[in-house]
Amino acid sequence: MGSEAVFKAVADPTRQRILQALLQHELSVTELVDVLEQPQSTVSRHLRVLRRAELISDRRNGATVHYAPSAVAVGGDDEALQAHLVRWLEKEPTPQALQQRVKQVLERRHSETVDFFDSIGQRWDQMRTDCFGDCFHLEALAALLPKSWVVGDIGTGTGYLLAALAGTFEKVIAIEPASRLLETARNRPELRATDNVEFRAGDLRQLPLADGELDLAVAMLVLHHVADSAAAIAEIGRVVKPGGRVLVVEQHAHQCEAFREMMQDRWWGFEPDSLGAQVRAVGFDDVTWQHLRTAVPTSVSAPQTPDLFVLTARKDR
Repeated sequence: MGSEAVFKAVADPTRQRILQALLQHELSVTELVDVLEQPQSTVSRHLRVLRRAELISDRRNGATVHYAPSAVAVGGDDEALQAHLVRWLEKEPTPQALQQRVKQVLERRHSETVDFFDSIGQRWDQMRTDCFGDCFHLEALAALLPKSWVVGDIGTGTGYLLAALAGTFEKVIAIEPASRLLETARNRPELRATDNVEFRAGDLRQLPLADGELDLAVAMLVLHHVADSAAAIAEIGRVVKPGGRVLVVEQHAHQCEAFREMMQDRWWGFEPDSLGAQVRAVGFDDVTWQHLRTAVPTSVSAPQTPDLFVLTARKDR
């Protein structure tokens, strides 16, 4: 694009107003029509000129196209003519009426979104779950943790956690003493495309792991099934490296007899502070726990269930 064409593109007052509006916010053609108070055909014609001059770029959002100052004009080569012209235009006073109409357009966007959510009300939770499932947010939160970690799923059971763990961490070691459960975990369809999950059969009181092999040990609703839970906790202390972490999800101490009978639990849950003391005794510090408020039955036929809590700790360096 020659210099003459670029100067010509920015010389027109309407095109200057378009650029000033777009410097405030990305806008669609329809929104620019409202801001400029000009016909759509006129606005579209000016946008084509600005685009050919590489002063603006467009971004498709479904059926709508949004416009903004181009990378050359605002974030590219400082020596580019477009950048010099946009900087000059930024210093020029933007008409108050133009600023106000841009603000009104953005307020309308906000109101349309609020009106939509007001109209669907409590149906939003079900709509979101229907489209994305009910645990994507847990996978997203796991992305905060270091990718390089080696993670042990202690008592993996059917392996329902493995896909999320494998998608987050460099290596996952699944440990399970029950052979049928371990085979079920191996054959989970969502694990077919993974190559970073290793399965090991082993007693949770004598884990098939080397000293300090894990960066993170996860024990998800498993300790209350172990005959000697203290031995399992001691083993977790052995296999987590200094500075590593442990995450335990467990049942609060309870008296839910029908639930315990159905689940064939060895223990009637744990007092979080007592469990925390055991974890601290095998070399962990920074021990904290909290109730899991979202752990509630989803079936009306479920028996009375105990409350759950999560306990985390860091291995003392």
